[in-house]
Amino acid sequence: MEDFVEVIGVEHLKTVLSGLSPEEIIKPAYDNWMPGIKTGHTIVNLENGNVYGLGVDFNELHLATEIYIELFTLKFDEYPINEEELFSPHEYEEFLEFSSDDPCEYIPDIITDFCEMKGIDEHERKIGLLAYNFEKNERANYNMWESKVLNKYYDAIYEDHNPFKFSQSTL
Repeated sequence: MEDFVEVIGVEHLKTVLSGLSPEEIIKPAYDNWMPGIKTGHTIVNLENGNVYGLGVDFNELHLATEIYIELFTLKFDEYPINEEELFSPHEYEEFLEFSSDDPCEYIPDIITDFCEMKGIDEHERKIGLLAYNFEKNERANYNMWESKVLNKYYDAIYEDHNPFKFSQSTL
């Protein structure tokens, strides 16, 4: 006997997507991401339309108890923002001086230490930069981004795949 699961419709999904800001897409993945340990995902639960974060440990398979699609992913081995991007030119010069004052070549928390010293909200700045890059690179053409998400939706709900695949040439 087959179990049937009711999923949200395409129009509901489109409404959810159009109501999300870049920060609302980035933050759940970032909050569940741990460099070198966990991949962070922002997902849409297709049973209820809720958007939230999911962290998956390295080499762990997420056993799906729910049907969802990913909107954004930060891989465990990905470092999406470097120091030069994070700081203004003046702050970056100060950061270089600060980091060269320490006798140790590598301190994992040196950026955090510098941000605390300067009163910079590191977490919010990183979220803002990731959201800006996402908006500029992924959602610059909203229709293409939405089509990619809809393709994932069809892949998730149809076992035999989407009968028509959106592509750049068909839009």
